[in-house]
Amino acid sequence: MMKSLAWLAATTALYAVGLILLKHHPEWSPGWRVTVTLMPILPGGFYLLSLLQSFRAMDELQRRIQLESSIIALAGTVVVTAVVNVLNANGVGPAQYPHGFQIGAVYLTTFLFWSVGVVISNLRYR
Repeated sequence: MMKSLAWLAATTALYAVGLILLKHHPEWSPGWRVTVTLMPILPGGFYLLSLLQSFRAMDELQRRIQLESSIIALAGTVVVTAVVNVLNANGVGPAQYPHGFQIGAVYLTTFLFWSVGVVISNLRYR
């Protein structure tokens, strides 16, 4: 699990550094901007691989809890993202998301729904 957390920390750090770089260098070409924006993809992939290894090592109950939590996270994120995008398309969306959610907001929304899913599933299987 520590390996997963290390990859998650690296992904988050690269995402934060990318935001800072893009904010301070608006003159960069679109190619550089895309490259900096996509920097977290590589450690993010290693994070997902380490999560998969952790998942394989879990017992059946923990797997079920994680699967249910992931489904809740997926469904919740899709609904929230769709609602924000529909509101924005009709001119009534939140001002801070004029083009829909950015990747950081999607990650945060997914994490929040996953956390709720873990709590619900753990309470269910007590």
